[in-house]
Amino acid sequence: MKKWQGELAEFLARQGALLFGEFKLKSGRLSPFFFNIAKTVSNGEGLLRIGEFYFKGVLDILGGVKFDFILGPAYKAIPLAAVISMLIYSKQGVNIRWGYDRKEEKAYGVSAEKWFVGELFKGDRLLLVDDVATTGRTKIDLIRKLREVFSDYNLRFQGVLILLDREEIGEDGRYSGDILRDEGVPLYSLLKVSEVFEYLYNKPVDDRILVSEKEYRLFQDYRKKYGVSTR
Repeated sequence: MKKWQGELAEFLARQGALLFGEFKLKSGRLSPFFFNIAKTVSNGEGLLRIGEFYFKGVLDILGGVKFDFILGPAYKAIPLAAVISMLIYSKQGVNIRWGYDRKEEKAYGVSAEKWFVGELFKGDRLLLVDDVATTGRTKIDLIRKLREVFSDYNLRFQGVLILLDREEIGEDGRYSGDILRDEGVPLYSLLKVSEVFEYLYNKPVDDRILVSEKEYRLFQDYRKKYGVSTR
């Protein structure tokens, strides 16, 4: 992990956005960690800090600003798209457009904005940003819808950039990164959960050990069942 990635892991832990223990997920799985980005982006300071980490990811992981439009799926990713766009402009002077979809179509106003907000141009290179990719299928549905509605725009999706890769298979036995790759869209992440556990293992954060031997072993057992390395 790079220095900024370690700082991000510690920041998420300090903010209570990343918790360690045993948590029952919607799928019924008993996870050794729980991630909720809302804990960090519900105020100006937190949103700016997270945006700065995404900006570093754009530079270090994507190799720079190689896109024209940032897509933030409703709802959590909308402020992410906005703050990343602002930081790219303030730090590099590049004016990147951004937008988002609506989960419910608007029944009034401009017809073009019934389900999508943002200005797309022909030949645009798009980067989709989000917090996690649980199955990847909702992102694929959005990508396909945009390709269909703007079929004459020749939109090119450069990738999906998420904050945390859970590195696990879904209920269908597939990894979200593979599902997106099959759609022709690579998955990138600021952090991989395995790296987070390795980094925080027996490491004091504000004089507290968040990942002790117990949490570390719970994670290893979880990975044996659901991790992408066991496919």
